[in-house]
Amino acid sequence: MAVLPLILAAAVLAKWVMLGRIRAGRHPLWGGYYLRFWFVRTLVSSLPLELFCGTPLLPMVYRLFGARIGRDVHMETDRLIAFDLISIGDGTSIDDSASLLGSAVERGELVLGPVEIGRGCFVGTGSVVRERTVMEDGARLEDLSLLPSGGRIPRGETWVGSPARPAASPGPELPPPPVHGPLRRAATAALYGALILTLPALALAAFVPGVVILSRIDPLAQPLLYLATLPLVGASFVLLLTAGVTLFKWLLVGRVRAGTYPVDGWFYVREWAVGQLMAISLDVVGALHATLYLGPWYRALGARLGRWVELSTATAAVPDLLEIGEGATIADEVSLGAPRVEGGWMTLAPTRLGRRTFVGNGAVVPAGTVLGEGSLVGVLSVPPSDPGEAARPGASWLGSPALGLPRREPSAVFPEQRTFRPTRRLWLTRGAIEILRVTLPPAGFVIVTTTVVTAALALRDRVGLGLALPLLPAVYAAACVSVALGVVALKWLVIGRYRPFERPLWNPAIWRLEFVNGLYEFLVSPLLLEPLQGTPFLPWYLRLLGARIGRRTYLHTTGFLEWDLVEIGDEAMVNEDCVLQTHLFEDRVLKAARLRIGRGCEVGALSVVLYDTEMGEGTRLEALSLLMKGETLPAGTSWIGVPAAWRAPAGPECKARSVPLRLNGTAPRPETNGSARELVT
Repeated sequence: MAVLPLILAAAVLAKWVMLGRIRAGRHPLWGGYYLRFWFVRTLVSSLPLELFCGTPLLPMVYRLFGARIGRDVHMETDRLIAFDLISIGDGTSIDDSASLLGSAVERGELVLGPVEIGRGCFVGTGSVVRERTVMEDGARLEDLSLLPSGGRIPRGETWVGSPARPAASPGPELPPPPVHGPLRRAATAALYGALILTLPALALAAFVPGVVILSRIDPLAQPLLYLATLPLVGASFVLLLTAGVTLFKWLLVGRVRAGTYPVDGWFYVREWAVGQLMAISLDVVGALHATLYLGPWYRALGARLGRWVELSTATAAVPDLLEIGEGATIADEVSLGAPRVEGGWMTLAPTRLGRRTFVGNGAVVPAGTVLGEGSLVGVLSVPPSDPGEAARPGASWLGSPALGLPRREPSAVFPEQRTFRPTRRLWLTRGAIEILRVTLPPAGFVIVTTTVVTAALALRDRVGLGLALPLLPAVYAAACVSVALGVVALKWLVIGRYRPFERPLWNPAIWRLEFVNGLYEFLVSPLLLEPLQGTPFLPWYLRLLGARIGRRTYLHTTGFLEWDLVEIGDEAMVNEDCVLQTHLFEDRVLKAARLRIGRGCEVGALSVVLYDTEMGEGTRLEALSLLMKGETLPAGTSWIGVPAAWRAPAGPECKARSVPLRLNGTAPRPETNGSARELVT
């Protein structure tokens, strides 16, 4: 409990000593200012600020770093970077996973610019507000929308889409929130502070049995016993944590019902605490997702799941209000029925996904959505706002805002036993393999913890506590590097070299692939790779896994798998949390192919590049944009949107701002002057 305030104070001190006040401007990549900025950013990123999300304490923390944040601001996100350049007015709501970065890496430079958000504004789930932007008082940016660099939303207007444009309908009308005095506010902040310090204890307590067991086994004297114990250690951690979260949920909030609740009410605090435990469990037992073992846990939490549901790392779900039909597939990083917080109120609504629906990576399904049977919501997409359209069976939707697809690329035909209705033998085989996927990542954390604790005790006895403490970072680093190299060895032993393929879900090759991916995503990335983002060292490790990455490449993401299928050219710049998606899981068939990002290309924050694509030399893809599979972007061009559209260079000679991609997988010529509506029609 004492560590969190101490490391927070250390990070604040480091920011002001090393950077002072951040100012708008451009700085050379890899230069002295960039190095100091990277260090402070990485230090702040290592803080568990996600614990503060949704509380009145998060604005207070960001004020310590220099951000200008008004009263009664509600923030469900910790994605702020250029602190001093960010201002948020009174009564504004920033929803889950929204990004107000204020920074980007472009043309070999670190670009810093102001983000100005007025009073009473709203920024929706998964949205991106870039640098040099303004949202005037009462402005709204809906879910999964992009306000590009230099953009402005006028007073009281609602904008939607990537890139954002005025919406047809305004936002909801909400009553004014209850007003409480300073004593109530102080008591609420103190309650949140106590919960933030104590909630992580549940995850830490689940580590203890494994640490005790492994500390009693000498890995050098009894290597086989040590290895055989690892799955048991990981299983004990998973069982203790998931059982604790389930018990805590039912004791604290019981069954959650749809409705609108005040943010400063007792119900919100209880629901927030359960949500925090769910987020912690996703961080430390994320490998449980997309396995046969996730369904029973979600059902125990109150969700209604049909048979053979594939549910990956969905975030922000309220289990009691979630219903997923038989054979549905939910991909990674989907926001599934997240509570909507605006104007001092939290709105919860039931979310229903029909039989055999598919929701792609990074999609946002708002609370209250009903998707019809056999429907599809694509990558980085939202369903239509019209309830009747969203509930239409067999419909396919892509983009933000949603665009109906007249047809989709057909998948290879495999028998139902390999896609939606597996045999008992396949079910048992997958369950046996997934035991290792679920247990080994947490066992890796226990190994590192045990190594550091054992080394600390041994060094204390030999050289004393004063000399032992400075040596512990080196012990920790050595343990992390050893685990990371072990995963490299497993990748080449279990998978070998990835090549383009198309295989059904119920296939041992898929489960081996998911086993290796689970170790990369949920063990190596949080242990070692996330702090290496934005440094030359991250490409070194990815090359060991088989990726072809050029020199002087800037990578601020770990979001790609099937590494042998990825090629990134010299001096390319891949920004915050991009995903280089070398596979898709449509129709219960995993399709994987190569992608290539050419020399000097730029990929904006939170964008997705799908497989079978090529970005020509010097091509730019804006933030929160989707490059469709099968596309080749000409050298030196700029693209933006979901799906990506050609972006005309600034100048009076240009008659069109953008031209969307055609739905047959070919890009129109840049000189096309037809309107977007005409081309879509």
